Amino acid sequence: MAMTALDYEEIRQLLARYSHGLDFTDIRAFGECFAPDAVFSEKGLPPASPGGAPTEMRFEGRASIVEFAAGFTARAGGHLRHWSSPPVIEGDGRSATGTSFLMVLRPGAAPGSGVILTGVYHDTYTKTDGKWYFAHREFTADPGPGDAPESGDPLVARFDAFVAGLIRQGADR
Repeated sequence: MAMTALDYEEIRQLLARYSHGLDFTDIRAFGECFAPDAVFSEKGLPPASPGGAPTEMRFEGRASIVEFAAGFTARAGGHLRHWSSPPVIEGDGRSATGTSFLMVLRPGAAPGSGVILTGVYHDTYTKTDGKWYFAHREFTADPGPGDAPESGDPLVARFDAFVAGLIRQGADR
């Protein structure tokens, strides 16, 4: 059975409900995005303490995922926004996989606002009783500015120096 245009749109709506549920602290709506036996994992998150190892977490089953979300939203207090790229989706109409980029934003006015984390979601979706759910959602955070390997590309190095505040826009080359 092939994916239909409606399948693709329902998966895009699932992604939106996930972000809205998490960011607007609607834990019930967030939890309903996951199949009862779903797995949610995060890898490469910033260390809990300076100099520590990147953090990894894994939650199995909807109840465990909801418990994680309740703690997350209590700490974030609705002051974060999860902004995902349009996903690349492949599937057969009963199950599908998808990949999308994520930016976690701190909303508000500068200088307190901005991008605080980026990374990639790798998803497996399942269609049960005519509705799409996450069967497995894995987030992998991008390396932080001090963790990224040197690229050797002078343009990338100049951009990194600009982002780090080491050079000003329009400064002599």
